[in-house]
Amino acid sequence: MDRRTDLLIGITMALTVAEVTLTGLVFRYPWLFSLIAWQMVLTYVVYVLITRNRTILHLLIFGLACNIPQLLTDWYHSRVIQTLVYDYALFRVLDTPDYIIAGWGFAFTQLGYLVLRLAPRLGVPAVALLTATGGTIIHSWYEEMAYLSGAWRYINASLIGHVSVWVIVSFFFIIATVALLTAWLGSKDRWGYWLVGGLVNGVGIFVYSAIAVPLLRWVTF
Repeated sequence: MDRRTDLLIGITMALTVAEVTLTGLVFRYPWLFSLIAWQMVLTYVVYVLITRNRTILHLLIFGLACNIPQLLTDWYHSRVIQTLVYDYALFRVLDTPDYIIAGWGFAFTQLGYLVLRLAPRLGVPAVALLTATGGTIIHSWYEEMAYLSGAWRYINASLIGHVSVWVIVSFFFIIATVALLTAWLGSKDRWGYWLVGGLVNGVGIFVYSAIAVPLLRWVTF
């Protein structure tokens, strides 16, 4: 980790928020979610190829690997319990759209880097709590923008705005798990550890969301 990589992550995180917000509030074209997601993944891939930065490589492997179990999650929520509808996709793997596959990859790269950078200073528990709280707020905002753009939406569930309560709560535990896993993996130089960590994280996505739905599908405020 170095100043150059700090700038990369900081700029791409700010760019993601700006682009997603403009997509939801101004342009409202769902295909822009594909453009944003793959743009971010490609940016990190090119950066790794140019700089040979193993931290970003490992985080990308971690983020993209979670998609293997995550395919089951989207199938379960869209087909079995019918709480999630994907209205747009450039292409799909089973029921998972392309931008979700790329989205987990770049989002966990960004969040994981923050954890690795801040944990030595603040401690893992504090960073996990901070990342989970901030990440949940930001990613819930992305969900709202997705609805406004016609990319995906939640149905048959209690909503805050247009985002289901169960997915907001799931985000907190998913991102906290990302923080704990990346903090532990930070000392591992072999990419296989990061691959396995990503798979474990993907299983966690399914477990947390599958538990959250029966508990929080219908809540009143």
